Amino acid sequence: MKLLKLYSDNQGFKTITFNPGLNIVAGLQSSALSTDSYNGIGKSSSLHLVHLMFGGKFDEKISSDKKLKQFLSAYGNIYLSFNIGSSSYTIRKNFAENDYFVNDEKISKTAYPKKLSEIFGLVNRIDFNFKPLLNIFARRYLPERSYYAGALTQQGQPPHDYYQMLYNLTLLGVDTTLIKKNKVIAENINKLKKTEQVLNQQKLTINEGDYLDLKDELIQLEDAKSNFIIAQNYDELKRQADNLTFEMNSLRNKIYSNERDISKKTRLLKASDHEVVDISRVADIYAEAKFHFKDKVEIQLRQAEEFHLSLQKARKTRLQEQIIVLGDDNSLQNKILISVESRRDHLLKDLDAKGALEEYNSIVERIRTLEADIAELTSYQTLLAKFDKDKANLEVDKATVRADSVKQIEDSKSYIAQVEAIFRQFVKRFYRGHGGSFKITNSKDAQYLFNIDVHIPKDGSQGINEVKIFCYDMLLFSLNPDLLGVVAHDSCIFSGVDPRQVAQMFKVVLEMVQNHDLQYFVNINKDTYELLLNDVIEEGVESILTSEERYIIKTSKVLELYDADPQNTLFGFTFG
Repeated sequence: MKLLKLYSDNQGFKTITFNPGLNIVAGLQSSALSTDSYNGIGKSSSLHLVHLMFGGKFDEKISSDKKLKQFLSAYGNIYLSFNIGSSSYTIRKNFAENDYFVNDEKISKTAYPKKLSEIFGLVNRIDFNFKPLLNIFARRYLPERSYYAGALTQQGQPPHDYYQMLYNLTLLGVDTTLIKKNKVIAENINKLKKTEQVLNQQKLTINEGDYLDLKDELIQLEDAKSNFIIAQNYDELKRQADNLTFEMNSLRNKIYSNERDISKKTRLLKASDHEVVDISRVADIYAEAKFHFKDKVEIQLRQAEEFHLSLQKARKTRLQEQIIVLGDDNSLQNKILISVESRRDHLLKDLDAKGALEEYNSIVERIRTLEADIAELTSYQTLLAKFDKDKANLEVDKATVRADSVKQIEDSKSYIAQVEAIFRQFVKRFYRGHGGSFKITNSKDAQYLFNIDVHIPKDGSQGINEVKIFCYDMLLFSLNPDLLGVVAHDSCIFSGVDPRQVAQMFKVVLEMVQNHDLQYFVNINKDTYELLLNDVIEEGVESILTSEERYIIKTSKVLELYDADPQNTLFGFTFG
């Protein structure tokens, strides 16, 4: 990718037209007042805005993000143009809306990450989307986030975050198949642990010794049920009660059917009230059209009207008679139903009086309870056996993956040594005689299986840590030059760094631009910018940059931002 242009239809915005190589946004100080500062003028926002155009999110829990979102929502359209090979793209984004536009194609917020992965051809190259990739190669600075806490914290997460480590290991060329397999195993083990807690709670309520007693009682009750002797006339009474129940259901169905017919015919009767043909109205309509019927035609129309009215009257009479008949039938059916219900109720009382039904039902109910209790115990025992089997299998899988990961590191020693050599070459550019170290080793219990140890002597100090971050980022670019093609840093990477080493950073960048087609985007403040352009970087020490390199740095300034007037800031306004 080559960034081409960042611009807006808001006239206050300071357009950035990118160079194919080095790009510097310089925060300068035009005011002579010591209280004026080149902080807050938009240097860091320029890189942050690139992230936002590529789908970066606002964290509304953080005050600065909330204020920037509110500001941009009323700012207008912002555009970012870039090339990938011979293909050109322009992203348009209005932050008052959720959608993005790529070459005028509307892309929803949820579909945007997938679209970017397709545009950058990441689908078959890495197994994560564009956003974390951009975080790795374009480290921004944002308040309350820790992108510059260490070499591996490009996602702003704690050092041992699983996905952050996975992304780094991927770009370092490590096969991550075992890592993903180990994560699945770990997740399944965690699920089993939750199951184990449930089983342990259930175990407290279950007495294992009760299982056989329950089965013995069930056998006895099933025998009692099969041998149960009911009173002599019990079967006959039950048969009569069943017949009466059947008759009741038939009567209820008949009553329901009649009620439905009554309702239907009543609706038809009401509808017929509106079916009136007004022949005089027909004549009036024709009269308005200056058309007059002949006398004979009018007589025929009157006769037709009389015939229609007689038919309508006959239909109403027939519907009224049918409704009366159905109503009378329902009255009769209801009387019969009441009588049948009464007879059946007496029979059921007789059955209970015999004592057989109640006793028999109590045996059946107890059998159901026992069967449920036994099923619960059986389910618990089955689940417990399955749990033990699954747990054993997962422990075997986990041990196998661990063993395979040890072998993977052993087999990769030569490759890791080559990666370390590249890292040390970068470090030696800054510290004579000290190349630091780079190791990938087996982790004792982390889900990501492998530890990455990036070390420079005394990297506990801020300046040395920033140099380590710079060298590590250049290492990742060297291993993946065609993946994104861009590296970006915030000016905080120069904080606490010795002036000679700052100059060395730019010397390395210019070589990477020249030899590996790197596009480098950085924002710097006034002091750093002037330091780079001077032939003497500190008293008695000449710059390691050649005059040609200093000229390239000077002409690579794509934007100057000043402190004295809000119009000279990135957005042309101050906010927050």
